[in-house]
Amino acid sequence: MDNRGFRAGLAIAALVSGAVAAAGTAERYFGDAGGYALWEAAVFALVLFPAFGLLGRRYDRLKRMADRDSLTGLWNRSFAYRCIHGLLKQAAARRKRLAVVLLDLNDFKQINDSLGHAEGDRAIALAASAMKEAAVRGEIVCRWGGDEFLLLCPYAERQEAEALKRAIDDRMESMSLLSGYRLSAAWGYAFYPEDGATLADLAAAADRRLYEHKRQSKTPPEPRRLEA
Repeated sequence: MDNRGFRAGLAIAALVSGAVAAAGTAERYFGDAGGYALWEAAVFALVLFPAFGLLGRRYDRLKRMADRDSLTGLWNRSFAYRCIHGLLKQAAARRKRLAVVLLDLNDFKQINDSLGHAEGDRAIALAASAMKEAAVRGEIVCRWGGDEFLLLCPYAERQEAEALKRAIDDRMESMSLLSGYRLSAAWGYAFYPEDGATLADLAAAADRRLYEHKRQSKTPPEPRRLEA
């Protein structure tokens, strides 16, 4: 969890209290108000540390909210764009590859049209849970937009990305029993550096492979409630 705001608040409180204490120490030797100034520094510390700590925690909470998708709790698109810079820089320095996996829920429009938007939101939340459960090797799972998800993966080979997709498929299959309709996703992948050097390029390459996968896949039947 990122607590930089909280740590910054405590640092500011320490600096202010330290400055007042330093002034009090100087007054002790060069004036007659040293004792009073040192007590003042202590009061400053008692007030400033809790106050700035609370402000810092509030900043951290608001920042986490800004980086997260409200429906699924996943990282959002803007976070993915910020995060990828560091990942690509690290991959370039170590001469390693980085995988970007894009997933799109199958027949999501039919779920919305046949079962309602509330059920569509539930389908997105279930899919997000499946991806979070499958992401056990340092993958960063993001909601890319609508019913699309993007994963940033520290993989070097396609086989590893395919293993992740199989794990997601297994979890979605299990969650289909909860939803009452088949929950599945098409996918596409791209690798840095051969498919691009930016997230936009990598996502575009993954998107092309995703829609090729959709064309090759059979369309599942229209979603419907399972009989009790």
